[in-house]
Amino acid sequence: MLFFLFLEVDTTRIIFKGKFLIYVADSNKVILFDSAYVKKGNIQLYSDTIEYFTKMKILKAKRKFKLVIDTSTINGDSLTYLLDEQEGLAFNTKNYIQKGWLNSYELYKLKGDTIYVKNGYFTTCNLDTPHSAFYGTEMLAIRNDMAFIKNIVLRIRGIPVLYAPFWMFPLKENRSSGFLAPNFGFNSIDGRYIRNLAFYWAINNYLDATIYFDIVERQGIRSGINIVYNVYKKFNGNINTNFSNDFVFQGIRRRYSIEGNHNQESYKFRVSSRFSIVSDQSYFQDYAENKNQWLKTETYSYLQISRNFFFGGFSSNFDWTKNLITNQSNSNLPNLVITFNSINLYSFLIAQNLSFNQNIFIDSLGNEYRNLSFDYNFSTSRPLNILNILKISNNFNLPFSIKKISNDSLWRGNLIMNYSSSLSTTIYGRSLFQIWKIQRFYHDITPSIGISYSKSLLNINTDTISSNFNYTYSIINQFSIKINDKKYPIGTLSLGGSYNPKSNFPFSPLSINLVLPKFLNISASFSTSYDYYTKGFSQINGNFNYSQSIFGYNLSASLSIPQNILNFSISGKLTNKWSFSYSTSRDFNLGIFQGQNLSLKRDLHEWTAEISYSSIGIFSTYDFRIYLIAIPEIKITKGLLNLFFPTQ
Repeated sequence: MLFFLFLEVDTTRIIFKGKFLIYVADSNKVILFDSAYVKKGNIQLYSDTIEYFTKMKILKAKRKFKLVIDTSTINGDSLTYLLDEQEGLAFNTKNYIQKGWLNSYELYKLKGDTIYVKNGYFTTCNLDTPHSAFYGTEMLAIRNDMAFIKNIVLRIRGIPVLYAPFWMFPLKENRSSGFLAPNFGFNSIDGRYIRNLAFYWAINNYLDATIYFDIVERQGIRSGINIVYNVYKKFNGNINTNFSNDFVFQGIRRRYSIEGNHNQESYKFRVSSRFSIVSDQSYFQDYAENKNQWLKTETYSYLQISRNFFFGGFSSNFDWTKNLITNQSNSNLPNLVITFNSINLYSFLIAQNLSFNQNIFIDSLGNEYRNLSFDYNFSTSRPLNILNILKISNNFNLPFSIKKISNDSLWRGNLIMNYSSSLSTTIYGRSLFQIWKIQRFYHDITPSIGISYSKSLLNINTDTISSNFNYTYSIINQFSIKINDKKYPIGTLSLGGSYNPKSNFPFSPLSINLVLPKFLNISASFSTSYDYYTKGFSQINGNFNYSQSIFGYNLSASLSIPQNILNFSISGKLTNKWSFSYSTSRDFNLGIFQGQNLSLKRDLHEWTAEISYSSIGIFSTYDFRIYLIAIPEIKITKGLLNLFFPTQ
């Protein structure tokens, strides 16, 4: 028979369920047998047998139990739980906390969301015998916060592979303040180091900050703060500052970096800025974790302000760049552009814009060169379509430019008239035959001829620019096929050039462009120009790409001639567990590789192993790491192993 019992204790209802119930009056004990269940508030207990001591308000469960508190669940063999204190002791338990399972021989449920464990292990593998786990003599887990482990041993397939006297890792899923897990390691340049001794501070919903320290044996102490802010649809950005006291032969060298960006929209004004300022030219090589920054030699700041008005819009840019090697700097203070809305007047489309720029250049000796320029452009165009057969395009523009450069007291400029017109049509070709599964071939030809004319109308303190007249011509060939009543483009071949009757070499080089869109997983493009007079190709560029979805292969290559530079990359799966990627740039004229990147990745069930090698110029490095997929902060890196097995 199934029994139900409701008791009111301190205004909190306790619900009992079980197939059999015994009440022992002498000891004020209720015993539930077979599918026993007890509930009080947010606490639920399931077990084969449950004893409840009504005066002491103690629950005891035997022969397997499940304790549910809100959304947290603990499973085990036996339990003693104090209802009022919400504390308990359990044996042989398994419970899921954020990102993994915590198994223990002896578990203490403390007040709040804290669990203390003796002789247990944590794993992200849900098998009864996990592939890998972190064992510890003592553990303290705070739900949605941090886990702390004493005498931690990482075991893979039951084999101990790594030991540390103490470790911690985050269990947070949402933004919350707290300490972050540091990185320990060793390398031949820095010596022993502790990086990312950090505290994350979630100040409010819109602002957070991370304060961190790096302690490096051969460099010194580096401190920093990273501030991130984001107010939806108003402004966002981040500021990252670093300060360090480096150990050098002469003493201590103070170094710094300030980087960040800011984006804001207010009163219809859009503001965007970014900056990167460092103390010296070798800062990036010494501290940059991104290998692509090793060759970085510039520091900069940039600000853009823009707004749309009823007449058009404006944009104002302020930028400053300094080369840390040559000590040269260049700035635009400001570069102002005003664009007016286009006007459609009797089928003529009219557009106008003007700009002003002040450029300041300082050479390595400290000499300043200040240049001012003003530009205005008026343009109009009118396309015509005759019976959907002939397309005529007419364009007319008047650019005016005036400038004043350093060491010149005069303003110099000119007004030029440019006119161009073109006529084109398309001829459609269709095959009347079928080959295998190809139902039809298509060949569409678009020939075009045109003229262009330019003439100087006004010259201010400059020589007159001679007029120029050109004929232009081009032809575009588009090829397609039809398979199963579906049309597939297979290529486009474009040819074009110009003719100037006043030139000693009237024919310009013939441009040739071939584009093969993706078909049968292959795409390619080819471009070159042919000089009629030298009877040679002056420039050749080719691109090739192949992708295969089953194994995820992707291959791409590009070649430039006469520079003779080949860019090549390939990636894909070697097996179901192994994947790779490789990219390189080869200069055949110099006979060197400008850069190479190789990466191997292995799926280790709940872990991932990565091995990488990179070279940029004279710099090269290799690295590897093994990280837990569910908690990437838990990782074994080259630097960590070097700490225990140092190599010079």
